[in-house]
Amino acid sequence: MFVVCRAPALLCRSIKFDRTSNAALRAIAQAAANTDGQTAAQTSERVCLAIAEVLGLLPAVIQRLETDVDAVRLVNNLAANCMRSAELFVTTPGSMDALKASSIKFKLHSFGVINHLSRCPEASKALIAHGFVEDVLYPALDVGDEPLSVEQEATIARGTLALANLTGTGTSTDKCPGANRVALETIVKVLDHAVRGERLATITWLPPAVLYGLRNMTHITANKITLLECGLAPVLTKVLDQWVPETGLPTLELSMESVRNLSREQECIQVLWEAGIVSVLQRLADKLDKQSYSKISHSHTHTDQEHAATVMVLADEARRLVEVLLERHVALCMGQHRRLGAQSPIMVLDDAIVFKILQFAFGTTTGSKGPFYL
Repeated sequence: MFVVCRAPALLCRSIKFDRTSNAALRAIAQAAANTDGQTAAQTSERVCLAIAEVLGLLPAVIQRLETDVDAVRLVNNLAANCMRSAELFVTTPGSMDALKASSIKFKLHSFGVINHLSRCPEASKALIAHGFVEDVLYPALDVGDEPLSVEQEATIARGTLALANLTGTGTSTDKCPGANRVALETIVKVLDHAVRGERLATITWLPPAVLYGLRNMTHITANKITLLECGLAPVLTKVLDQWVPETGLPTLELSMESVRNLSREQECIQVLWEAGIVSVLQRLADKLDKQSYSKISHSHTHTDQEHAATVMVLADEARRLVEVLLERHVALCMGQHRRLGAQSPIMVLDDAIVFKILQFAFGTTTGSKGPFYL
């Protein structure tokens, strides 16, 4: 913050000259980075906005996008941590053309910029208007089944998330398209790294940045099935199970919306059940109840009250998801009730067959022992 606030003119001059531009860009990009997650989000947002508002800084950086990867890294960090910075970037003359050009030479980092910009409503409109979907993302994501390097995986992940954001949020007339299996496998891998706090391709992946695009992907039936086949259910379960207030509400909201979208397909419910998500949601609802009660008891501001209200809504949503995921199991149990299940065909089956049906319902799809050890 000292560098940004006390020496803006010096920074701009340093960026403009070849001899000093690399060091200056690298220093500012580092200042704009947030590797501490949600706990540092507000501080990082203030720092990034202060950087983006330095007079003449963004035009100087844009001139370097095609030739200097540190310029691309700087814009990536600004867009990742501050929505207002993203808006300032796309409204700076020449930014879109420079970003397109940099996506050829510095694809990994340029796709990071595109992904972060795509989560900002105003920036996403600019990306769509300048043809980034057709000219940049679609061609780059047309990959086969050949093995990918870690850097290629990260590039595919960023591009796929950006495409889901740009085509699945109402800013485009197209609907979010189905992604290929390679891309979806990579998204699950990236989310797993984000949850565990591990880097992939030198990138610190924050859960909300991944979940934003994933939420849009789970509107597509084909994507849902493939994502679960690629192991999404246990990763989402881990996100919800490890959630604490310091993680932030966006992670929780996006995760639960993804689960809601997945649970609309009957073939997805069993996979979610087997990942243990029902018991996690039940514990989460109790945790959120305690948090909202604590917030209400100690709230002194309107912001605290709004936060508590949001937490209460999420607790109710967790319980609704539990009900949805248990509908089939409740129906099966009701079929064995003497009065409620009097007309149920299950009553004419012998005990051995009913026992096997229960194993399929409460265990795995192979009928092995499930969470109730039937």
